[in-house]
Amino acid sequence: MLDFIRKNSFTLLYTFFLGLMPLLVSSSISYWIITHEQEIQTFTFQDWIIVFLISCFTMAFALTPTTFIALLSGYFLGWQAFLPLALSYWIASFIGFKIAQMIDGGRFLQIISEKPKVKQVLENLQKDEFKIILLARLSPVLPFAVTNVLFSFSGTKLRNFLTAGFIGMLPRTLLSIWIGTQAQEIKRLIEHPSEGNLSQMLILGLIGGSILGLGYFVKKAVEK
Repeated sequence: MLDFIRKNSFTLLYTFFLGLMPLLVSSSISYWIITHEQEIQTFTFQDWIIVFLISCFTMAFALTPTTFIALLSGYFLGWQAFLPLALSYWIASFIGFKIAQMIDGGRFLQIISEKPKVKQVLENLQKDEFKIILLARLSPVLPFAVTNVLFSFSGTKLRNFLTAGFIGMLPRTLLSIWIGTQAQEIKRLIEHPSEGNLSQMLILGLIGGSILGLGYFVKKAVEK
């Protein structure tokens, strides 16, 4: 175990960084947005293009959660935010996957593949990787940037990752934009992003469906 940590110290540190940063950065951005709401309301088309371009990198490096960006997009732009937001997700996924691939260089996969049982389970999971990626993206709970890294480390095919990930993100993206459009004020939206019985039920449904689906495929891979 110590040898595994030593050989993958930078990889593990990077993953930890991706899990922690959204909490720190998004709170700072939230304060700025609350105090500059009127100014943001006057943003031009060109301003929003810049915002979404920046968000590609902030989401890829876990500086802002994807749900946070979707809620704000829905609040300020309504449903017209969907296309640029979906494209931003796709680009952020690609960046996150490739950066993790460069950092790890295949070491993680090589080390865990040295254990026959783990290698067998991993190979079984890879047979259903499209479905697993889709289910992982479906849940609003699983961190976007961290899943980018984990799928990259596990040797997932880039085409499957981008396609299944995009499809899996659609329900939670549409839900987040809808919640944003229903918000009466930005402060309440940021502090209570899932307020309302219907939105809470839909979020729980996405989480439950994702957990059950992932559990099924993991169990299937282990039992083979």
